[in-house]
Amino acid sequence: MIKALTQTTLDTSLYPLGVYSHEQRKTGPDADEYIVYSLSGDSEEDHADDNVLVKVGDIAVRYYYRADMIETSVGRARVRQIEGVVENSMNTVGFSLPFGHFDGGDVDDIGYLVTIFDFEYWRVI
Repeated sequence: MIKALTQTTLDTSLYPLGVYSHEQRKTGPDADEYIVYSLSGDSEEDHADDNVLVKVGDIAVRYYYRADMIETSVGRARVRQIEGVVENSMNTVGFSLPFGHFDGGDVDDIGYLVTIFDFEYWRVI
């Protein structure tokens, strides 16, 4: 459910901007920018009478973009635009971003920089 909601949300908001979302790893041809997301946890948070009442799912969303994009004001503006779209669209469907997003640099040493978002999705069972 959480993965499907993530994929649908990102596709709906980013596909029109030419940014494609992938689960776990990117597939297909090279792109200037893309999203990779993964479920990084789905823990039980509240219990009553030995039954789970509340669970929280953790989704890591990573926005990759070519390192040379930050060399121009237009490129930097585009990066900030996509970061805002990711955050706003996920918040709109019920995800929270308790610690904000951060720049991860060229974590994979592939010429792409990455912005990392750690979203939470709380739900009553």
